[in-house]
Amino acid sequence: MVDDLAALKILHAEQKKWRRVSTISFIVIIAVSSFIFIAIPKAIPGLLFQIIMLLSMASVFGLVFLDRVSFILNKKFAKKDIVNKYLLQNSKPEDIHQDVEFILELVKDRRAANQEMKKM
Repeated sequence: MVDDLAALKILHAEQKKWRRVSTISFIVIIAVSSFIFIAIPKAIPGLLFQIIMLLSMASVFGLVFLDRVSFILNKKFAKKDIVNKYLLQNSKPEDIHQDVEFILELVKDRRAANQEMKKM
């Protein structure tokens, strides 16, 4: 229980770090692409213009689903041990906004529900 709590706190800190990094990078991409679209739209080739447009639209999409993006990055780059795997498997992206002890109980309930579904 104590190990799970400490691991969950570390995972939440990492997810908040990924969320902050993602937010900053998405905003920078949108700002740079907006500057390019306004200041020099005729100077760049059409294909590059399309790529920049797709990149800025993906950044807006990433900002809308920021919790999901940070959760996926956290899953990909988190330490791969048994406790973290268990916690990440039974967590959801929106869990970052809730209390850690409450999330630990939710994870246990979700794990029990998954085990019950597998038995059926």
